[in-house]
Amino acid sequence: MSIIAVVGNSGGGKTLLCEQVVSALVADGLRVAYVKHAAHGFQPDRAHSDSERVRLAGADPVVVLGPGGVLQLHAGQGSAEELLSQILTGLRGDVVLLEGFSAGPWPKVRVAVDGAERRGGAEPVLADVSRPVDGPFPDDVIRTVGTLLAEQRDRSGPDLAELQADGREVPLRGFAQSVVSATMRGMATALRGVGDAEVLELRLERRNRRRA
Repeated sequence: MSIIAVVGNSGGGKTLLCEQVVSALVADGLRVAYVKHAAHGFQPDRAHSDSERVRLAGADPVVVLGPGGVLQLHAGQGSAEELLSQILTGLRGDVVLLEGFSAGPWPKVRVAVDGAERRGGAEPVLADVSRPVDGPFPDDVIRTVGTLLAEQRDRSGPDLAELQADGREVPLRGFAQSVVSATMRGMATALRGVGDAEVLELRLERRNRRRA
């Protein structure tokens, strides 16, 4: 599973690019998960919302994160038990498009309107793309994003991530495993002495933990 975050100024076309990329990838037979960061909150079931546009383009599942809440939409395929299993085991998809999360460690595509100043974002930024003031992104931009997602999938490989809480193993599957792997590698590779390490181990302990 490969992950790319689409970042940029408000009005630059983040949702539009996600919508166009989802349509192209779904037409190629891929399953695309979409996660939007709604920094100012969101209203569930609002018609013509950004998340609704990308859902109609074919994204499945669609997740919106905002202050005080999480909204997750699935296409509804399968029995109630199968859908519950999908929710409990994490997002499924060949690729994941994030909208926002500019400060996160995930690889990014930065969008802007032609001639506009580009907004910064935490590295790595894989590409800067733009669109006409009153038009969609050109086809070559959509192909570029699709290629970057394919390259990320080939480069990252099947990372194995393990998490233990007080000695108990916490299962990581699907999107959860990808997020932990990408976050750890994104943060650690910026540290001196890490390089392209095959195995990374991190131990966290509460500062006020009582010792026996």
